[in-house]
Amino acid sequence: MRFNLLGPLEAVRDGRPVPLGGANQRAALGFLLLHAGAVVSTGDLIRALWDDPPPPTARKMVQNAVAGVRRALPAGGSAALLTAPPGYLLRVDPDRIDATRFHALVERGRADFRAEAWEPAARRLREALALWRGPALADVAEAGAAWPELTVLEEARFAALEDCLEAELALGRHHELIGEMTSLADEDPVRERLCGLLMLAFYRAGRQRDALAAYQRLRGLLRDGFGLDPAPALRELERDILNQHPRLTLRPAPARPGTGGASIRAACAGSAAPPARTPAARTGGAPARVPDARADSPARPLAERKRASVLLVRTRVDVLHGDSECVDEALDDLARVIAEEARRFGGAVRETLGSVRPVVYGFPHSHEDDPERAARTALAVRERVDGRVLDFLGVQIAIATGEILATYRDERDPVPAQLSGTVPHTAERLLAHTRPGTVRVCHATARAVGMPPLPLGDCPSAGDVPAECGRELVLPAPAPAAPDGAPLLGRERELEVLRGVLGDVHRRQRPHLVTVFGEPGLGKSRLVAEFAAGVPGPVLFGRVPRHGGGDLALLAGALRSRPDGAEAARRIERLPVEAGAAAWRRHVADLAMDGPVTVVLEDVHRAGAALQDQVEDLTEQLPEVPLLVVVTARPELRRRAVPWGCGRRDVSELALDPLPEDATRALLPASADPTLLMLVGGNPRHAEEYARAVRGHAGDAYDGAYDGAPVPGPLRALVAARIDTLALPERAVLRDATVFQRLGFRAEGVAALSGRPAAETAAVLRDLERQGFLARRPVGDGGEPGYAFRQPIVREVAHAQIPRARRIAKHRRAIEWIGTLPPAEAGLLVHHYRLLVVLNSPRLAYDTSRQAHHALLAAERRAAAAGAHEVAARCRHAALELRRGRSRPTPAWAAFHRPLPRRADDPTLAAYT
Repeated sequence: MRFNLLGPLEAVRDGRPVPLGGANQRAALGFLLLHAGAVVSTGDLIRALWDDPPPPTARKMVQNAVAGVRRALPAGGSAALLTAPPGYLLRVDPDRIDATRFHALVERGRADFRAEAWEPAARRLREALALWRGPALADVAEAGAAWPELTVLEEARFAALEDCLEAELALGRHHELIGEMTSLADEDPVRERLCGLLMLAFYRAGRQRDALAAYQRLRGLLRDGFGLDPAPALRELERDILNQHPRLTLRPAPARPGTGGASIRAACAGSAAPPARTPAARTGGAPARVPDARADSPARPLAERKRASVLLVRTRVDVLHGDSECVDEALDDLARVIAEEARRFGGAVRETLGSVRPVVYGFPHSHEDDPERAARTALAVRERVDGRVLDFLGVQIAIATGEILATYRDERDPVPAQLSGTVPHTAERLLAHTRPGTVRVCHATARAVGMPPLPLGDCPSAGDVPAECGRELVLPAPAPAAPDGAPLLGRERELEVLRGVLGDVHRRQRPHLVTVFGEPGLGKSRLVAEFAAGVPGPVLFGRVPRHGGGDLALLAGALRSRPDGAEAARRIERLPVEAGAAAWRRHVADLAMDGPVTVVLEDVHRAGAALQDQVEDLTEQLPEVPLLVVVTARPELRRRAVPWGCGRRDVSELALDPLPEDATRALLPASADPTLLMLVGGNPRHAEEYARAVRGHAGDAYDGAYDGAPVPGPLRALVAARIDTLALPERAVLRDATVFQRLGFRAEGVAALSGRPAAETAAVLRDLERQGFLARRPVGDGGEPGYAFRQPIVREVAHAQIPRARRIAKHRRAIEWIGTLPPAEAGLLVHHYRLLVVLNSPRLAYDTSRQAHHALLAAERRAAAAGAHEVAARCRHAALELRRGRSRPTPAWAAFHRPLPRRADDPTLAAYT
């Protein structure tokens, strides 16, 4: 027997419809089918069949309806309705329900969509949409049922339709789609993604006026009805249409990669990378741009030095096994597996050249755990292909991690045009020594993923590590968290706030949502753990996985933290986001009926937009029960189109500030240099990493700014990932600001370095201030308005990402700008001339020192003539130091300072494009 929910309710047996009885019986069967395989309580059935208040005989009427459903189901058939306290359980093969088949086809189509396999994606999504015969459970809904599950089904249908339309647009079918899309837009005129697709179809069909009219219509509806503007991506699409930007033209489908001997480095190039897409309004393969960048602005090349991991997968075909078609299908299957796993773990798949497929982690955005992401991708790929394609394909995988120099032709480009470094060479050499079916990693990757260190005699020497020294990848088992007996320092006020909110929840018997915001490492998890340890009653803990995991992993993890929650968690994970969140709310509300419950949901900033919306609406959707939900998140959660928690009842925020100096000092060893207090900046995680470095466990140390201190590897990755949350122009301005002294800088100086207009630079600096990177501070002896870095360690990491040659150029531009200032500010030259001497190669150091000596003496004379005698003395002292070859003193933390090679002409350095 088959059941059809996507339209009027039908039960079909042997090709003939089965009579289902009256309205109550049909509604009961429809609700049970929506929850097939799960126990539905009698109370839920009563609420589904009748509005409040239900009739006095509702329970008896439900029993009669269930009896009628049992009579309609064949005895001993594929479907059975069982009594299971506190209600009923409909046991049926999921494949016999059309809604389940719809979801399965959509998931397969979306997998092809994510892999940009447009033809199979469109075909499977159209096959899924063909199952619909009208509104879901149209006859039941017509009788008055308004179930959330029906809304979820309709939204899933519309989302699948939008994905299908986008895939067909990428195939060049814009002329055929305009009629269908126009009708859909009339049906739901404020759906922004659909409007963006319609605009793109009109533009590609040569109807630019209609494209702009569609946008104007949507904007008018949003402003008149909701007081909102269209999403930034949609406004960007309108600007591109007005400017007839080439990125909107249809791109030809890429040819199938050949098997020639092209270089692997060419496959890793940014120009071969698939274009990025914005989730709000995808543009059919058009690369994403910075929303505020003007299409007619001049190109601004950009270069950045970052740490990245390169994963290479090579296939060796056994020509004696199988025919060509069989091998070709297996290669396609392998390519799909690699693409799916790479996207799951945040990697960028590059174009295949020959038998090698590269995946890059760290570009265009880095994460604090890129080596681990690459390692887990490799193991997942090997596991998925192990039992299917290794019979006639040998799969070798290698991973290398190191510094890479990325060059962008323009700061609006989504991916770099060229990547340079030794990492691809190392990955190639590792691949040559990798046996089929194994994964080989370099020593930097092994150290980053937590593999045990090699014996002292087997440790690699400094410099380039021979490929023979690579190691087979074995991820260590996660160690159980050790109990932390140390007292919580400097968070007494925050603890009292959380305890006060908990008291309000107990007194008012109403749910409340508290969001704890804080930069990485400020101790959000430590705070909520300390709070939860003293909470009476049950506490549920959930965390968004850093990579992998489903959309509902956060909520399912919270249920699994209870001994009896595993089965409920499994049921929720199989549902779409909205239905799963609704089921989760019912579950925790039932728990709270027996007494106060606390739920802790961590790292919500990593969750998808749909799940974030569900968490944000918890207090609106939950009944009046004593439930406290504590959410932890980084500040990027506030950068949503609509501010987090805006307009919701019973919602509050708690922002963590850096620790006071006495609490920070207690986290550092007594022997630590006092200057480390400035670098730590009141961040407990920063203090922990620097404490390890001082104790001699620096591991992967990393050089920071040339006038600053090194940054331990794990801490550098954490800060770099935070910097990468910025758009490329914001990153460029932030790095330009690091060229000036740590005491502060002015907007006009930063503008002089990049050549951008002063107004544009000032606007970007204000944005960086709002995002917590900068703070306003008077600069210079005159107290002119300026900025300084809120956390010195951000300056260290951002400055180290500027290539050496560009640092030299920026210091020279800064010197030119200072030359336009009054003589009393000539002291600013000292900082830049000192670093010019440090940065230049040894063969140029003498000439640079001599030039700096003469320039500072000239600055001394100008300052003395203007009466600025202190500035004149500072310039003269620096000129004498530089002439004698002393540019700056050695910092006290140099004991764990292991700088990277700085010579750009190093013969081991290679470029790949």
